[in-house]
Amino acid sequence: MTQSRSYSLIALGAALWGCVGIFVNGLSAQGLSSIQIAWLRMAGGAVIMIVWMLRRSPRALRLQRWSDVRFFVLTGAVSIAVFQWSYISAIGTIGISAAVVLLYTSPGFVVLFSRLFFGEPITPLKVASLLAMITGVVAVSGGFGGQALDAGVGGILIGLTAGISFSLYSVVGKRALIRYGAQTVTVYTFAIATLSLTPAAVLTVAPVVWLAPGVIGWGIGIVALPTVAAYLCYTVGLKGVESGRAAIVSSLEVLVATFVGVVVFSEAVGVAQLTGTALVLAAALAIQHSR
Repeated sequence: MTQSRSYSLIALGAALWGCVGIFVNGLSAQGLSSIQIAWLRMAGGAVIMIVWMLRRSPRALRLQRWSDVRFFVLTGAVSIAVFQWSYISAIGTIGISAAVVLLYTSPGFVVLFSRLFFGEPITPLKVASLLAMITGVVAVSGGFGGQALDAGVGGILIGLTAGISFSLYSVVGKRALIRYGAQTVTVYTFAIATLSLTPAAVLTVAPVVWLAPGVIGWGIGIVALPTVAAYLCYTVGLKGVESGRAAIVSSLEVLVATFVGVVVFSEAVGVAQLTGTALVLAAALAIQHSR
């Protein structure tokens, strides 16, 4: 696979992630909490992936060594499950603007971890792209407001936990891809994340809620597009590029999310948001064309 194709897949995955708000809004209107929506995404994704792989490539479900489960515990339980909890908590504690800013510190952690564990170089272009991306995300999301300041250090740490845990998927996923295909990494990540989220999600709602027509309809959408398709695109693309660069390109998610907010939900957009969008886009394009 060419590097340009890898970047295209990563960008497509990020774009699909950016559309998740449409489905989250629909499921929230059906009475599901954020943690229940997260569980639905992971559980539905795991079921679809397992059924599809059993029919098409059952051998891909086999682990080469049982000790490799540690990769998927990290991507599923530590990265995805902890990310869902910390990001949701951050939104409630410090507000959506500050939570988004802290979440998109994740490319910085990816670049750092990739340097420590894989020896990937930290080039001047990476540093410049990271600074531009972070500045852009701050502008797009509106920056830190009074709610973040009132929450204190604890609220900020929760937000940073979201950024760190999200970054682990790129770093650990890259390692897992040395031995396994993208489908295998994705299905085990979804399955372990589902198990991790089950106690907090399933045991707090009546079973009949999951059978409501609205939940089923929106559930199919969120599982198929911003979950299975998005993670597969990102994971396949990740195999062909450095994880640090992949993480920076994936920040395109915030651009799509902003577009969805303006077009679908009629959210206001100003000069700061437009400037931030341009900075994030420039950073993503610059990192794609670097060597």
